[in-house]
Amino acid sequence: MQAVVKFFFTIFTTISVFISGFMNPATISPESENFDFSFLEYPEEAIVTLEEAGLTEQELVGRASAELPEYVQSGGYDDINGITISPYYTAKVSDTEIPVYASVVFIRADDTGTLHSFSEIYVDADSEFSFNIELTGADVTLKNAIVLPESHGVKALCKDNTVTASINKTGVYTFLFNGANQYYGYTLFVREKVDEDAEIAEYIATYGEENVIVVDKGVYQYDYVNFVSQDNLVIYLREGAYIIANHLYDINSAEDENLYIEQDALMHNSVGLTRYPFLNFHNCNNVTLTGRGVIDLTRLDRRERRGVVFTNCTDVNVSDIKIINSPEWSFISYCCDGMYIDNVDVIGNRGNCDGIAICNTHNATITNCFGRVADDTFEVKALGGIMDSRNITFSDCIAWGGYARCFGITGEVNKQISDVTFRDCAVIYRDGVWNNDRIGSLVVVAEQTEGGIDNILFENIEIFRDEGRAILVKIYDEEAENFEMKNIVFRNISYTSYLPSKIAGNDSDTNTVQAELENITAYGKKVTLPSLLFNIGRYSDVTIK
Repeated sequence: MQAVVKFFFTIFTTISVFISGFMNPATISPESENFDFSFLEYPEEAIVTLEEAGLTEQELVGRASAELPEYVQSGGYDDINGITISPYYTAKVSDTEIPVYASVVFIRADDTGTLHSFSEIYVDADSEFSFNIELTGADVTLKNAIVLPESHGVKALCKDNTVTASINKTGVYTFLFNGANQYYGYTLFVREKVDEDAEIAEYIATYGEENVIVVDKGVYQYDYVNFVSQDNLVIYLREGAYIIANHLYDINSAEDENLYIEQDALMHNSVGLTRYPFLNFHNCNNVTLTGRGVIDLTRLDRRERRGVVFTNCTDVNVSDIKIINSPEWSFISYCCDGMYIDNVDVIGNRGNCDGIAICNTHNATITNCFGRVADDTFEVKALGGIMDSRNITFSDCIAWGGYARCFGITGEVNKQISDVTFRDCAVIYRDGVWNNDRIGSLVVVAEQTEGGIDNILFENIEIFRDEGRAILVKIYDEEAENFEMKNIVFRNISYTSYLPSKIAGNDSDTNTVQAELENITAYGKKVTLPSLLFNIGRYSDVTIK
């Protein structure tokens, strides 16, 4: 059966890419008159070319290779930062050259690394606009270009090693080339222009100058930054603020992880960490972390410390920042109430560098975020603790999963998880197949089962390509008894995947696994009955519409 699905997958995806370009040829729209924009530019002292760093492309991306020992592959390095000048492309917007940056990412299908290139521009979103981007291959041949998500409706014209596309709305646009493989991906972030000085002045007028911390454009290095029991706090990272985490502890093995303890760290978080997260907020109320700065954790060794962590906080707003190459869990909300996360991007190549993890949290909204990481990307968990997880919505987020899962309920369900929605999202790729009963693009997977799962909705989601299962609902804990997974709905989902999707419990009839599938399209064909495209396990109540 898998051989049949694999054949279907290969033929469908190859033909669909070809037909997309043949039947819908790109047209270049006229640009808006006097189109006005600006672009993200990091400080010269932070960003170098590979040549300036004395590295070849193969040497840099080889650091992500799974052929290396685990703690070497996920170790830190300080000869080049986590963002570099892309060796692959030059780019122009409206005939103006813009910077193209790159970060190392992991490809599970080959167990190796590559560079993901990106640029960011800012436009006036209050008025209509249209512009053309030109992307020219510097160290790569460009053919058969496509732009994802497909729902953007953007077509690319490829000629003389230059790709041109017309864009007329804000959003995140990812370009794939040469048969839509995972190498040489490029993402253009088109976001709303803001007046930083006016925003800062407004924050100061609202909260007082003493409560507004402004980090100007430049390079900054810290061991860690700790905020405890502070209210009405604003941290504003201006465009081009480049913050680097200092490496302090050599972690070369699992035993080393427990050797280093920082004084009072355990008192200043509620996740049980004995070393501070790099940016730590504990027992804070009404906190804003915003601005177009970057937090670069590349120098840290594997599991040396976590990235940005909020514990026991209320009314938190995080927007516009980028988190690069965390050695463990990039962003965590734990035992918080009222989280709003918007335009946050997470890129990383190391195992356990999960993207945005919402844990034991009430009333969270995550919108317009992009993640390409080597672990779970956008996830909800319920760890131990006093709070459950409920009323959480992810919308308009884009995931590129290089190892595990893209969207869903993942792993720990030690408290109840309920009322969670993933809507209007997209998966570019997901290529992990190391355990197809644990991982997939859209998942509800319970590995620890002390709580329960109720009212989970996946709606309006497109999955360009999954090397394993696009949809997976599974009680992975084989010892689970009297565990409920109910009111799980997948609606308006389209995907192409290597393996059939799956909904299953374990071998106990005391558990409840109840799901509804509505308007599911696999390989361009609507799913109407369990078949080669869908695997329904025992003790599962599944409705297909």
